Amino acid sequence: MVNNFVQREVINEYLIFLSEFLAEALNVKVVCQVVLQSDVDKLAQQEVVESENVESVENDEFLKKRALDIKPDYTFDNFIVGQSNAEPRAAALAASLDPGKFYNPLFIYGDSGLGKSHLLQAIANYIKSKNSDLKVLLMSASDFVDGIYTYNSNLNSYKNKLAAVDVFLIDDIQFLAGKEKSNEIFFRVFNDLVNKKKQIVLTSDRPPLENKGLEGRLVSRFSSGLTVSVSAPEFETAVKIIKSKLERQASSLDIDDSVVDYIAANYSKDVRTIEGALNNLIFSLINTPEKEIIDLPFAHLVLKGKDNTFDELTIKTIKSSVREFYGLSKGQLEGKSRTSGITQARHIAMFLCRKHLDVTFDEIGNSFGKRDHSTVMSACERIDRLIKTDKNYKIAINKIEDLFKPKK
Repeated sequence: MVNNFVQREVINEYLIFLSEFLAEALNVKVVCQVVLQSDVDKLAQQEVVESENVESVENDEFLKKRALDIKPDYTFDNFIVGQSNAEPRAAALAASLDPGKFYNPLFIYGDSGLGKSHLLQAIANYIKSKNSDLKVLLMSASDFVDGIYTYNSNLNSYKNKLAAVDVFLIDDIQFLAGKEKSNEIFFRVFNDLVNKKKQIVLTSDRPPLENKGLEGRLVSRFSSGLTVSVSAPEFETAVKIIKSKLERQASSLDIDDSVVDYIAANYSKDVRTIEGALNNLIFSLINTPEKEIIDLPFAHLVLKGKDNTFDELTIKTIKSSVREFYGLSKGQLEGKSRTSGITQARHIAMFLCRKHLDVTFDEIGNSFGKRDHSTVMSACERIDRLIKTDKNYKIAINKIEDLFKPKK
């Protein structure tokens, strides 16, 4: 190590001889190199800065307060899997096994209360358990936006701190819509992380292309990875969820299987609705000393007036009305049968979902036995044509619509 260029050039003239002399004296192969003291100092400073950037996420007061807590009980093991959520669960697990290598970014979308946040927590828990050295940051998009205002005078510092993590999990990315500065900073953070092969997982209430108000380049980046959807739990999955929650909440609770089926059939719009129904029943049982078991009459009495099957229009209420009109079972409407009458009813149900609800073809397809969005699109177009040419279709659809109107 020398102090100036002249010394380096002079020593370089004799470097070969010095290497040979040292190799002979030490009896090992020796490779010599002359470096400037100033270069060593710069390298040392760079290493300090990089070290500070890596550790700054953990030491930053704002991020310590706004990062979402990683709750140990939200894991892949206790995530109830069914037809409605098997794909996003598998994708989340794959992203956890080798962060940054597969499905990057991973984009999970679906309505509130269907398990998207649980999957983010499960990813964080799995990665932390397998490699505690990896820096995992879980935060909501609203908190990310708050950071833009907090670091208004030093946004590069904010960006660098976020770009220093190994796994970035962001919940409700749709909150960035219409926020130009937030879009810009997130775009830069996103690019930095992807270029360094760091894992990004995003959740939203809708797919990338339907997130109005997000910059086109962000939507394009989100669509470049894997996009998966989670939908309302089907009956069988709802039953599993209810039983799982009963085991955790009240192991000694005596509840009839018929009540479990009743809740699964009428309160499985999302997990929170299921929890609400269960909490109502448990609370009412505790406050009814003479009652020792939750049976179906008791459930009807407690939940009377709270049954939301027809309080608001959902895919489930539309399917229920179509089944009632045509006298079909749930399995027939959602199954693989190609019988013309069943197919017709199924197509009408899909058409009505698209007509009355703000849902995508993918979401409708998921609710009808994981059918492809092109199948749903074709069905909707077919029924739309038939309504215009066959008055019987129009009459049938009007009668079905009367069935799912709010009950008075």
